[in-house]
Amino acid sequence: MKKLFAFCCCLLLSSCFEITERIKHHDDQSGEYTLMVDFSQSWLKTKSAIWLEEVDGVKIPNEQEITQKLDDFKSKVSKIGGISNVITKTNFDKYIFIIKLDYKTLKALNEVVNTLNKQKNQIHFTGDSKSFERIASYPIPEKLIKDEKKKEDLEKASIVSIYTFDRDISATSNGNSKISKNKKTVFLKQSMYSVLKKSALMNNTIKLNQ
Repeated sequence: MKKLFAFCCCLLLSSCFEITERIKHHDDQSGEYTLMVDFSQSWLKTKSAIWLEEVDGVKIPNEQEITQKLDDFKSKVSKIGGISNVITKTNFDKYIFIIKLDYKTLKALNEVVNTLNKQKNQIHFTGDSKSFERIASYPIPEKLIKDEKKKEDLEKASIVSIYTFDRDISATSNGNSKISKNKKTVFLKQSMYSVLKKSALMNNTIKLNQ
């Protein structure tokens, strides 16, 4: 995710985007994970930035480089025990990029996120029969938040989490999160600017009915 966020922040110099993390988590602690980066709201600006290859002195990866990075990621995480059905998708018409995979354990999922972030032994998810916890850590360049010229763009960009469970949700620790009517899904959305200032805004502990 470190490279992914770096790529997003490079394009943020000329466009806004949304990052969505979607998880369907089962009682046996397995599940499906999807990460989507969506530049469709500003696809023309994004396309122009990639075509120019540089914005404000920052190198922008071209389409071939983006595809190669995703292929490299797929190859790496496919070798992680407990990870299967890894899929990466690119849509260079709307500039939407997707990573999908299945995990058998949260330990395996943590290893996937650590591969994205180039981290080791970092815990991003924990869970048991009673709860599920997301511990957020987004490696976004801090210098962006110090640039007042980028504040408006950062406020337009957003990070979203959508987590679905087999059992009903009884409570969440994050006051900004919303529980669906059927009580199976929790939704949380924050601006990139807010998360840059405080990653913990995406933290959430979801309590499940027994």
